[in-house]
Amino acid sequence: MRDLDKTATVPSGTRRMVDRIMHRLFVGSGPDTSFLIRHDWAIPVVVLCGCGGFVALIVLAIIQGWAPTLMGIVIAIGLVSVLLTIPTFVYLRRATRGPLPALDRTPRTARVVLNADDADGGQTILVEYRGADGVMHSAQLADIIEGSHQDRFTPNSCWQVYAFRDVAHADTVVFLTQTHDDVWRAGWKLDGVRIGGESGPIKPGPGSPFLREDSTWEFTS
Repeated sequence: MRDLDKTATVPSGTRRMVDRIMHRLFVGSGPDTSFLIRHDWAIPVVVLCGCGGFVALIVLAIIQGWAPTLMGIVIAIGLVSVLLTIPTFVYLRRATRGPLPALDRTPRTARVVLNADDADGGQTILVEYRGADGVMHSAQLADIIEGSHQDRFTPNSCWQVYAFRDVAHADTVVFLTQTHDDVWRAGWKLDGVRIGGESGPIKPGPGSPFLREDSTWEFTS
C-alpha cells in the first residue's frame, strides 16, 4: 500500500512542478515578472530556436525523401488553422455590424483622472462621472482626441459627456457632448462595448464622429 500511495502521488507532484515552471516562464508573480518578459533576449531566442528547428526539420525531410509527406502535413495544418479562424471572423463581423447600445442624452459632468499614452502608442483618457444609478463610474472617452487638443484634458478638468442608458455599460466608454464640438478628434474607441479592443482612426476634425448626422454609427432607440 505504501508503494501504491507513493506512485499515486507522482502525477500530482509532476503536475505541480510543471505548473511552477510554466508560472515562472509565462506568468510571474508579485513584483517578479515572467522569465520571458524579464529578459529581453528570451523571446527572440525562443523564436529563433523555433524557426531554426523548423528549418532543420525541412532539411532533414528533404534529405530523407520525406518532402511530400511534410508538405501534406503543412497543408493540413494550414487548412485546419483557416477553418478554426473562420468562426472568429464571423463572430467579430456580426458583433461590430449592429447598432450600439441606447445612449442616454442627459449631459453628465465627467472629471478627467488620467490622460496618458498606452504601451502601444494609443490614447487613454479616463474620466469619472455619476451615472443614472447615482453611483460614480470610471470610463474611457470614446473620442480619441487629436494631438494638439489632448493637453486640454488635464487631470481634474471637467467635461460634459453622454453615457449609455444601460448601466451595465457605465464603465466602458462615454461620449463628449456637442458642447465640445470645438475639440478635434482623430479616432474612436469602443473598447469593451461589443468586443475588446474595438477602435480606429478617422480624418482629424472637430466634433464627435458618433453624434454627427452623417455618422457611421447608430444607437439603439
